[in-house]
Amino acid sequence: MFTDLKILTGISILIFLVMIPIGYLRGVYAFIPDLVLFIALTLFYYWTYDTFRMNMPIFTMLIFGHILHACGIFGWYSTSPVSIQWDHVTHFFGAFPYALVFYRFFSQWADAKWFTKKNIVLLLTVFLAATGVGAVVELSEFVGYLQLGFGEGVFQFGPGDGVAGLTGSDLVDAVGGGWINEGWDFVWNTIGILVGMALMIIISLFKKKAENAYYFEPAGSYSKRI
Repeated sequence: MFTDLKILTGISILIFLVMIPIGYLRGVYAFIPDLVLFIALTLFYYWTYDTFRMNMPIFTMLIFGHILHACGIFGWYSTSPVSIQWDHVTHFFGAFPYALVFYRFFSQWADAKWFTKKNIVLLLTVFLAATGVGAVVELSEFVGYLQLGFGEGVFQFGPGDGVAGLTGSDLVDAVGGGWINEGWDFVWNTIGILVGMALMIIISLFKKKAENAYYFEPAGSYSKRI
């Protein structure tokens, strides 16, 4: 498992490294700091893999979410390759894996019975923790805009942050600009988090059902419960 994790980490870093010159050649220089940040986050995930009780699928989904945002170097925030705005896609898949991470982490303190006060508080904690990550992203965008102004990438206000056909002051005057985008970002973050939590709950229920279906006899063999 440790070898597989190192291989996946190396491949992830290589993907972001390859995307840096692609972004440079395409003239979207604002995405280069994002890609450097994603390399740092990949190393952070590797470092905290056991601390957060991750598994390979969760680690992969974290990286996948970052790769989707990095694909903005191809202009997908301006013209989405799918029927949904690319900004919505990246916020859904960006928030989704954090629900998985925090659920795995906090589940170690959960009660065996499901509907207890403690478990409800833990689920609320998972939701708020994952939402907090999204809030930090929005804060970084706001601070970046104050310092850098309009442009592409996570640290500036540009394609994906407004309404198609409107830019600059026209966008802000027409519909509140970033306020509208901010609201939709949190909506798609929330959808991603709730889907992630629901998925983990379903997986946990199936695991618990499987554990209850069999038990160990003294001889070490499995016997089905009646």
